[in-house]
Amino acid sequence: MKQIKINSFQDIVLDDLEHIVFDLPAYSVSYNPLKPTINTINDLENYKFNKKYNLIYQNDSMTHACDFSETKKQSTDIIAKVLLENRDKIFMVIDHDKFDAFTLSQHSNCQVWPRKYFAPFHGWTHRGIRDESLIQKQRLHWFSSMLGRSDLYRSTVFNWIIDEGLDKSNKVSYLCYSSKTRDIDLHHDQQDNFVATNGKTEYKDLIPFNNFEIKRDIPADNFGRISKAMPLYDCLLNIIVETFATSHSAVHTEKSLNAILYGHVPVIISGKGTMKKLQDMGIIIPDYIQWSIWDDIPVDEHNYNKIHIVQRQLKKLFSEHSIDDIAKDWYPYAVRNFNKFNDLENSCALEELEICRWILTTTHNVSNKNYQYLYA
Repeated sequence: MKQIKINSFQDIVLDDLEHIVFDLPAYSVSYNPLKPTINTINDLENYKFNKKYNLIYQNDSMTHACDFSETKKQSTDIIAKVLLENRDKIFMVIDHDKFDAFTLSQHSNCQVWPRKYFAPFHGWTHRGIRDESLIQKQRLHWFSSMLGRSDLYRSTVFNWIIDEGLDKSNKVSYLCYSSKTRDIDLHHDQQDNFVATNGKTEYKDLIPFNNFEIKRDIPADNFGRISKAMPLYDCLLNIIVETFATSHSAVHTEKSLNAILYGHVPVIISGKGTMKKLQDMGIIIPDYIQWSIWDDIPVDEHNYNKIHIVQRQLKKLFSEHSIDDIAKDWYPYAVRNFNKFNDLENSCALEELEICRWILTTTHNVSNKNYQYLYA
């Protein structure tokens, strides 16, 4: 395999093919992202398509990621409108759960590649040792939960942890810093960022909360916290409230990916299908709790509460099982997940062999010797 980089399909330059790249990364780490063709997916509505073939994808790589604020339906509707208005053009969409692939595929002039082995926040994961010997067979704590910046749903989870006294035997952090000021040394009013849930404010005085690291060990800057390996290997589960929990798409940031590096069972409260998306990436997600019941439920639904379902399942697990029994059962899968994640870039490159072949086949260039190195 001679893949030279992630997103190698960007090397396919043809006279009748246009790359339509949207969005700029929220953060860029050791990477110079492409200049976007359009600023956001909304700009497609007024875009002039001059070439027969059009390849649409977000400006992500394995080292940087873009925010994606539109809902899956809105984004899909925009592209569907473009497809109807440009029936004489061929469209290829590389998607990692930002669009409804089935809906777009109903248009005869569009194909969608639902990308699997791709994690835009891969480069943000902690900088700890990548050796499977770190994964522990015995676990001392049922879970860890790193809740980071202030958020309604994170406050809900934090309140529950304190209500149930679960902070006494588990590793919990809620720094509650603001999204506007991520340097906690420059932001001394974290308590004011605490979002009351059901009018509950009595735990506000606990903020910023951390029950396992002394203050001087917590980096003040955002990137310092992102890159730091924390002492969490002795925890079994990781309760994660993701950055875009209300998204209608599956969302993984470094918080979810770090759970794999710690050997945790991920319990991710995020956009619809997030747990399943991680499973599609080749990560084993066990059924110690029935995550499939709530994975496709939006977190902000009025008539049922995704977080409450998770909480009920966790309490049942804690009361009915021994942490030692679950940890012993989980250990070989934790090691497998750890090694799978560490090999993710190779898996992504293998998938890109097929993506490149697909693009070249669609554009009638599969025999073009200039690009055979991309899929051979």
